[in-house]
Amino acid sequence: MNPLLKPAELLLRGVNRLRRALYRAGVLRARRLPVPVISVGGIAAGGSGKTPATIAIASALVARGLRVGVLTRGYRRSGPGGVVETLDADRYGDEPVLIKKRVPAARVIVGKSRYYNAIREIVDIFILDDGFQHLQLARDLDVVVDQPGGGFLREGRAALRDAGLILPRRMRPVVPESLRGKRVFAFAGLADNEQFFRSLGLPLAGTRSFPDHHRYTRTDIEIIRRAALEAGAEAIVTTEKDAVKIDDPQIVAIPAEFVIEPAEMERIVAAAVRR
Repeated sequence: MNPLLKPAELLLRGVNRLRRALYRAGVLRARRLPVPVISVGGIAAGGSGKTPATIAIASALVARGLRVGVLTRGYRRSGPGGVVETLDADRYGDEPVLIKKRVPAARVIVGKSRYYNAIREIVDIFILDDGFQHLQLARDLDVVVDQPGGGFLREGRAALRDAGLILPRRMRPVVPESLRGKRVFAFAGLADNEQFFRSLGLPLAGTRSFPDHHRYTRTDIEIIRRAALEAGAEAIVTTEKDAVKIDDPQIVAIPAEFVIEPAEMERIVAAAVRR
């Protein structure tokens, strides 16, 4: 992490530690929804795999016949939010659109006021995406993705005592067989792009990094294509999260699956039907 960001990190950690103390003491009270809520979050600001974990959990609950709602803020969106009805990443944000793409049966609702967004919906279970610090909404289980030593921390590790289930970061990229052995040019706009590049297991002709949640322009894509051509790449690849913001079938999207062990998933499912 950039040393210049350390004061901001310490300030944020202090604020969140105070907020937790106020909720724990009952000075502040969380609002409870009429159906179970599972929060999926972490103590790091990005790169831990919170959204892929949300996708894995939502998929498992849908497969069990539950009506699933996903409450998410939708970072870097240009629209007002609401229910995700089209795969428009500019309007809703890249992560909500990715969740809807991967779990079409889920009701994905975007907005800052997640309690008020939820009370209008008829579902069996809500998943609170990136919700560990969203203490205003009561939850039946706090699932925390833990990646020790990862990036900018919103909270110290002492906050993990409030987690109901801690999942180690287990990400598995799904690389098409058609790319095996080919030299690729990879680009990404994640909190940790190098982690994505290393995970591919493919010969890299070159790479290009962008900031997390980057909105790609036509110029960006032209620069990427030119760099790939000059590097002699046989294909251009990016993350599925980035691909939902780019309408280009010639750029190969690499999905990433979050691996949750069966016993861990059963604990999550139990929380979803406990009430």
